[in-house]
Amino acid sequence: MRGLRIILLAVCVSVTTVCLSVGGVLSPYVTGLKSMNQQEREKAAEAIREQHQQLIQELIELAAVKVKPVPSKSTQDVEYIRHAAKHLAIVLLGDLHAVEAVPVLLDNLEYRNPHILVFTSYLEEGQLYPATEALSKIGMPAVGPVIDKLGKFSEQEKGYSICCWIIKEILGLRLGKVRLEMAIEEAKDETVRKNLTAALPYFKTDQEKADEERAQREKAGKQSPASKTEK
Repeated sequence: MRGLRIILLAVCVSVTTVCLSVGGVLSPYVTGLKSMNQQEREKAAEAIREQHQQLIQELIELAAVKVKPVPSKSTQDVEYIRHAAKHLAIVLLGDLHAVEAVPVLLDNLEYRNPHILVFTSYLEEGQLYPATEALSKIGMPAVGPVIDKLGKFSEQEKGYSICCWIIKEILGLRLGKVRLEMAIEEAKDETVRKNLTAALPYFKTDQEKADEERAQREKAGKQSPASKTEK
């Protein structure tokens, strides 16, 4: 029931936004912003802030819920509902740019709703997980924590490539590489430094890759028996 209440609150927020855009019926708090009385306007603004913060905190709690695999595909299954609620909470935290949700989103980096049908061939790996999309929407405030998380993963772990995807999505290849190099210089732990350094190839531009391939071909040509014979 609590999960349903959170989802309904989120829907109410969306409906309010739509009403504002089309001149429909406004909520009492939004109407209060138009009051002729300054104190009433400030009171309405504060009420909206409090509601927003309460909504964020409840969504964070819902996103943090531990869920079990669901063997049955029945939509009436309790775990099915929990998966659906958790998935929606994570998505909404990204839509609301909830910076305070970053730690929980990182804890659920590899979470994926088993009932969401995704055509994986059309998506990059990072797009398969709701928390990665949410973190990329939160943007710059998520970069530092994501890099910290990246340093704890080995290159073979799934979370490694997911973290790289988030950083590239937020910063792009060039700036992502610069930010990663800064983190490598600042890293005090050797394992963390090694893990971050191994991520640098993920941030090569197409031009850099092409230049490396050309240099390798030229090097291979110089070392070939035919080249030695010509000399």
